[in-house]
Amino acid sequence: MVAAAERENRRAAFWEMIPPPARIVAMLAARLPRERASDPLHTFTQAERALIDAAITMLASHLGVVQHCMRDERPAAPAKALH
Repeated sequence: MVAAAERENRRAAFWEMIPPPARIVAMLAARLPRERASDPLHTFTQAERALIDAAITMLASHLGVVQHCMRDERPAAPAKALH
C-alpha cells in the first residue's frame, strides 16, 4: 500500500512540473475544460485519467504526422554533380 501511495505522490509531483501549456493541451485533447490543467493530480477521477491518457496517446500519434508534414526534407540548394 505504501508503494502505491509513493508512486502516486511521485506522479503528482511530476504533474506539477509539467509546463502549464502542455497540461492545457492535455485537457483540450481530452475535451476537458482547460482550467482543469491547474488542478492537482489527485482531483482527477480514474475515468478522467483514462480519458486523458487515451487522448494523449492519440495526440502523440497525430503530432508525429503533423511534424512529418511540416518538414521540408529537400536540400536547400541542389547538390553539385561530381565530375
